Amino acid sequence: MLNIDIENRVAAEVLHGATDVAVQQAESGWSSAAGKIRRQKRIAFLGRGLDASAKILEVGCGTGLQTCELAQKFHDIVAIDISPQLLAIAERRAPGPRYEVMDAHHPTFSPCTFDAVLGVSILHHLEWETALQSYYDLLKPGGRVRFSEPNLLNPQIFLQKNIPILKRWAGDSPDEYAFTKWQIEGSLKRVGFRSIIVTPIEFLHPATPPRLIPLLSSLERVLENTPIRHIGGSLLIEAVKE
Repeated sequence: MLNIDIENRVAAEVLHGATDVAVQQAESGWSSAAGKIRRQKRIAFLGRGLDASAKILEVGCGTGLQTCELAQKFHDIVAIDISPQLLAIAERRAPGPRYEVMDAHHPTFSPCTFDAVLGVSILHHLEWETALQSYYDLLKPGGRVRFSEPNLLNPQIFLQKNIPILKRWAGDSPDEYAFTKWQIEGSLKRVGFRSIIVTPIEFLHPATPPRLIPLLSSLERVLENTPIRHIGGSLLIEAVKE
């Protein structure tokens, strides 16, 4: 049985998912010129090196923005979300995958079912170590998790997650937070994952005007090869069940 903290978190996410704010949040930041670049970077990362026949679990699929892209790469996708309202949008957008209303902490599938568990901006909504243990159990030996998540060391993310008025203004759900590279590495190790790679990336903001994208993209490539990379806006997370 879920503990009370997780039960409360899930209940809050269900309520949040039924609001227009949740839909706007799921779609925001991805439709701008810079947002599309960021989105394609994540899709390339999620699908890299995986066979088209791989059995994929996408957790927290929301309105299906990533699902529709993944469905062009993989033939066997199960996409889950706690919100029926968001899943209805996802199914209209990408009708190929199988959709299930399900708590991402404990997806109810048989052990050793999936080749990969993927997600974009979902772990920070969860009690993530509980969720990672579930994903470890669901993976086949040699299977992997891949996630893109906000980086708590980024100044904007830190302020947004810790100042209530900014959190409400950004449309965040009540219990979501963020984590650092070292926190998520520790969680993955404790669960049993190996070959862990957590990469801080991204200084290109979704609101960047199109005319400035080439300049900022060049600057981003430089910064990602310096210690400043640790305050990039996002973390790319990968680990293997050996």
